[in-house]
Amino acid sequence: MDKKLLGVLLSIIVVLACVGVVFYGYFTWEKAITPSGEPLDRVLVKVPYGGREHKVLLESYNTGDPLLDLNLTLRSNVYDDLTIIVGDPIFRNCDPQRYGQACVLRTKTASEISVTLSPIFTAARYWYYLHSGYSESDALAKAQADKDKVHTTTLAFAQKVKLGLGLIGNKNHLVVILKGPVEGAKTNRIYTPKEGVLVLEATNEQTLFVEVVALKTIIASKATGEES
Repeated sequence: MDKKLLGVLLSIIVVLACVGVVFYGYFTWEKAITPSGEPLDRVLVKVPYGGREHKVLLESYNTGDPLLDLNLTLRSNVYDDLTIIVGDPIFRNCDPQRYGQACVLRTKTASEISVTLSPIFTAARYWYYLHSGYSESDALAKAQADKDKVHTTTLAFAQKVKLGLGLIGNKNHLVVILKGPVEGAKTNRIYTPKEGVLVLEATNEQTLFVEVVALKTIIASKATGEES
């Protein structure tokens, strides 16, 4: 076979293989955030907010203790990166005139989850550097510089591919996903389906924000709950 033709054929094969991998990731991304079975345990948490009591399920698929699942996911590992997926691409530059109150509430929720989780990520990086032999000032400086490793994005094509291929949502790269009515949420719950993945799911935008409030309480180890 002519070497030039062979080179062209090999190039085509490589391109097709790459395209295949990309589309594999895209079509399997939901598996990365969907539990494979029933929860080992679930706890109903009552969150007072806005003059009424909101009920949110905490589900465990890892240890059998939902609170432990969440704390281990957020605190037990030093992640290289943190990606917060705030939802559907419509929320990238959301137009309140077109999408109404959903835009305002999702923006509020996205801001709150970022403010809640970024300090935890930075603190873990600080202690990592400190235990690696850096001075307190150098460890603090490097941890502050690592704020660039906190990414806020939407559930666009590229993020779905990364989720499907396991490039995010693993022991090195924590991914936190906001899933509301626009994204097809079916219940009000917070869960970690696997290592490096945290999902907040709510059937309305107000409850999604309340779930962030609940998460802050859990992180502070002040949550109270009752089995459902």
